[in-house]
Amino acid sequence: MNKGKRGSLWVAALLLSFSLTAAGCGGNGGNNGGSSNASAGGNAQTKGNADGDAQAGANDAAANNAGAGDAAAKPLDPYEVVMVYPDGKQNDLGAVQSAMNDYLKQTYPDMNMTVKLNPIDWSAYADKLNLMMSSGEKFDLLWTANWMNFETQVNKGALLPLDDLVDQYGPDIKSAEGDLLDGAKRNGKLYGIHVHQELGNPQGIALRKDLVDKYHIDLTPLQSGEFKDLEPILKTIKDNEPGVTPAVGPAFPLGAYFGSGSMESIIGPVGLDQRDTNPDDTYKVVDMYETPRYMELAKLTHDWYKAGYINKDATTPGVDIWKKFQAKTAFAAIGTDLEIVKDMAIGKPSLMAGKSAQLGMDIIQVPMNIDRLHTSKLSATLQAVSQTSKDPARAMMLLDLFYKDQKLLTLFNYGVEGTHYALNNGQIDLPQGKTKDNVGFYHDNQWMLGNQMLDFTRVGEDPNKYQNYEQFNEMVKSQPSPLIGFVFDSEPVKNELIAVSKVQSTFDPGLQSGQLDPETDLPKMIGKLKAAGLDKVLAEAQKQIDAWRAANGK
Repeated sequence: MNKGKRGSLWVAALLLSFSLTAAGCGGNGGNNGGSSNASAGGNAQTKGNADGDAQAGANDAAANNAGAGDAAAKPLDPYEVVMVYPDGKQNDLGAVQSAMNDYLKQTYPDMNMTVKLNPIDWSAYADKLNLMMSSGEKFDLLWTANWMNFETQVNKGALLPLDDLVDQYGPDIKSAEGDLLDGAKRNGKLYGIHVHQELGNPQGIALRKDLVDKYHIDLTPLQSGEFKDLEPILKTIKDNEPGVTPAVGPAFPLGAYFGSGSMESIIGPVGLDQRDTNPDDTYKVVDMYETPRYMELAKLTHDWYKAGYINKDATTPGVDIWKKFQAKTAFAAIGTDLEIVKDMAIGKPSLMAGKSAQLGMDIIQVPMNIDRLHTSKLSATLQAVSQTSKDPARAMMLLDLFYKDQKLLTLFNYGVEGTHYALNNGQIDLPQGKTKDNVGFYHDNQWMLGNQMLDFTRVGEDPNKYQNYEQFNEMVKSQPSPLIGFVFDSEPVKNELIAVSKVQSTFDPGLQSGQLDPETDLPKMIGKLKAAGLDKVLAEAQKQIDAWRAANGK
């Protein structure tokens, strides 16, 4: 999922979470998927069956119903699982829903369930979901995220704990996710099921291959992972290619490259300095603007701006850097998220296949940082079960299918074969004569549900995309954050965080684009942050981390 979108929405999500808190939610979160929410023939039966004789249930029918229990038991009553998620308008939604239900009936008859797809437009999703929860409306599965009110939904009892449900009805979820499920635990209970996908992103540089070749540019100095070693390359372009901006953004080194490579973010500018090698400071909470690394990269960016290496419109809202590549007025995008490729390593160039196909020109990418494993990533895209579900067991059975059944997952992601897509050498393509606009069902929601490693790739993508994800995930998991499992409660400092975010929005664009001089403007910003209450946020974060460490033996 796009990291920039998450970053730009954290303040808005914070405000929305306060709105949800004020509205409240029906019911309580004390049930662990138990029979108090079950229909007469629904959850009470399925839970009872699963708790019965395991040997009696070990047969083909039990395997088909993913944990529904003894095939000789009383058949399950019909049940409709309502799925709520954000999406744009799909004209053929009904046809896809019918195809999914036909498939469920044919393939998993013992489950005796149907699905109802209830997409909500992105612009209205948070508010509409809030209303559905507070009114007690019946629905079952919902998409949620730590940047889309997950924490508040847990705190208000809108989501059911899932530990027992996953143990009984989620074998394929557990097989795919394993310990990664812990990232959505709150107060010792599991409230969300992480989508099995890439566990982070690489950040670095994307460059036009034609100019790299024209000037025989040596990229080996970039194996250092330091942006300062890019400067001679930018100078070459500046000196020899009039009309071409050497580096375009708005990402730049102070974006995700700094945020992931130098900081372990807690909230806003508050986090741990990952470049501090003093073992006594491993859990010391700091302001990122006061770290040596921030000043170092801010100076570098400002120097580049003065030298004419950076686009002057970097702070313009909605600037499209890739259009500059297509117009051949840009050479490099720096600090941007890159594509995940096989055998990725810091400083190792590779073709950016997807972007190259999109732009119609070859783009080389060079990773400069690879994400660590963060708790925030493990709760950045989740499926949860609503407290208003009448049969949580059946909801979990359906969710588990999306972690093993490629056909069912493909129906949700791509629609009906022959109508909404065609397979072209094993990749998803539009049917002949169709476009995204008139095919009737087209979205890129793969990151919202199930085991993404089961997905087909689209024509133009690397056919080995998901194998590359699995390899990349092993790299990410080898670098776990020291705060895995910690979740900051922002409620005690919510007013200060809003004030802090206003200061950031004033200074961040100018510092990140190099337009502000960090020697003079950064001290001004830090003073305003302190006046806004940043020290109180720092103290609260330190207090919570110390308590978390004590409770978890860290």
